[in-house]
Amino acid sequence: MTVDHPVLETARLRLRRWRDDELQRISAARTNQATAHFLPFIPQPFTVEDARFWLKDLAEQAAAGTRFNWCVADAATDQGLGNITLFGIHVRGAVRDAEVGYWMHPEAQGGGVMSEAIRRVAQWYFAPANAGGFGGRRIVIRTAASNTAARRTAEKAGFRHVGTERAAFEIGGGVDDKVTYDLLITD
Repeated sequence: MTVDHPVLETARLRLRRWRDDELQRISAARTNQATAHFLPFIPQPFTVEDARFWLKDLAEQAAAGTRFNWCVADAATDQGLGNITLFGIHVRGAVRDAEVGYWMHPEAQGGGVMSEAIRRVAQWYFAPANAGGFGGRRIVIRTAASNTAARRTAEKAGFRHVGTERAAFEIGGGVDDKVTYDLLITD
């Protein structure tokens, strides 16, 4: 199944691919205390060269159809505010699920931008292929139980808490519980 990487829009957001001229902004967004704590697999500091490699890796994964990644940009200024990734895409007969991950630039946090972006990605993901969508059926969000901002974002986007795995999330040199949220096409 080949799917084009769409540009998605809302009244205040444009979800598009990151550009090479945004490497500094990506570096700044991925180098902060919350990112380091809740996403320990991201090197710290996250340099411009790391950002360059990350964009190249994203392009290769998109070409292979294994991941969709969007810069969440302000529709008026086109400034990158954050990132949303649809990954772990499984298409097995009637089962079509994927996971969503996200992060925000520190100056853009707290305005409901990411929950709006996630709702827009879900709308595209659930739309049938003949209507320009992916034809998915379920999206999952997994995060650390103590990541209250990510949990609040998932809930504002309409996701339901469906489970907690104890001591299953590596975090800041330790372990936290992992919480799982999902959204179904029927929700």
